[in-house]
Amino acid sequence: MIALADCNNFYVSCERVFRPSLEKKPVIVLSNNDGCAVARSNEAKAIGIRMGAPYHQIKKTCEWNGVRVFSSNYELYGDMSRRVVSVLSRFAPEIEVYSIDESFLDLSGSDQPLNLSKRMRATVLRWTGIPISVGLAPTKTLAKLANRLAKKTGSGCMQVDPDDQTALKSVAIDEVWGVGRRLSARLHRVGVRNAFEFARAPSSLVRTIGGVTLERTQRELAGIPCLEMEEIPQPRKNTCSSRSFGKPVMELEELEEAVANYTVKAIRKVRSEHSLASGLQVFIMTNRFREDQAQYSNSRTLVFDEPTDDPIRVVKNAKRLLRSIFRSGYAYKKAGVLLLDLVSSSSRQGLLFEEHGDTRRVEFVDAVEEVAARYGGNHAFWGGQGINKNWSMRREMRTPRYTTSWEDLVSVGGKT
Repeated sequence: MIALADCNNFYVSCERVFRPSLEKKPVIVLSNNDGCAVARSNEAKAIGIRMGAPYHQIKKTCEWNGVRVFSSNYELYGDMSRRVVSVLSRFAPEIEVYSIDESFLDLSGSDQPLNLSKRMRATVLRWTGIPISVGLAPTKTLAKLANRLAKKTGSGCMQVDPDDQTALKSVAIDEVWGVGRRLSARLHRVGVRNAFEFARAPSSLVRTIGGVTLERTQRELAGIPCLEMEEIPQPRKNTCSSRSFGKPVMELEELEEAVANYTVKAIRKVRSEHSLASGLQVFIMTNRFREDQAQYSNSRTLVFDEPTDDPIRVVKNAKRLLRSIFRSGYAYKKAGVLLLDLVSSSSRQGLLFEEHGDTRRVEFVDAVEEVAARYGGNHAFWGGQGINKNWSMRREMRTPRYTTSWEDLVSVGGKT
């Protein structure tokens, strides 16, 4: 038995944990640079605010209906996610963290998985303040479907079996995990409109429409496990770090700061997975939606002579690549860094005719990264990352980072 635990309106729920007055009020959370609605409370959905709606289009609607609007507080959301996973891990021997707000749990050892899920849901709410919904089924795809129905019906927990016709017929084909808009349109043309019809369709027809991947989804709906639990995520082959700027950037110095920050962030991802980068790409671009401005974009790639996870070395090369593609006179909107062809650090191999073994530099880098990991990037950073960061993304309505910043700790009665 597989359980999918999914946090309800996760970003909104995180904001409500520390602001109980937001309960039963319409709330939305915006994306980077306060662009679009990426999380909505049920009350905001009822008003008609759609997912991904640009804020400038719904601003008046929010004002008229008293909608509370917040910028994304990624530091808070990441920490709350770790707390939820910590509680969930007490209820199952195997857990796969699928995303920031979703986790699969193996409950095969439980003789009463539905009761266990209800207890798990109550414990997560009591210990973290985050409400979750739990879907139970023999496969991951069915568990996803059960979770959707648990949210839709408001039951909080629901178990779905492969032969539950009522449940399967109530889920439209485009709402099935693994069936996107393009495939659902093709399935509609052959008379498949819901999960039940999809699960009973001829496998040869399904394979013709979506190949082996879609057939695997169909088998999962029929109760045949095709997707294994992955307790340890597979190391990525490449990693990217990029952001749109809070304001147009025209100076090389500001671009260098931004690229340095993105590079350090990407390197920290790589180091956390015990990997090394074999190559590096830097790209910059202007705002293609501003037709009144001159447009320019470019990128450049470098292959390292040996794989590395040294932030000093990678930042130095990233700046060199940036200078080679920078052109003055343009208002840049976005920059980014890609670390390419990642390999395991256990396979590190030095060059034959190069001197190696600078243990002092390795120890220095490790010490800086340890301090940054423990106390945050503001307490230990590389000089090239800058201090003021006027280019950083706009988050004018961000709430305090209650759980990750000493300065933002909640104060009661004038005392922290």
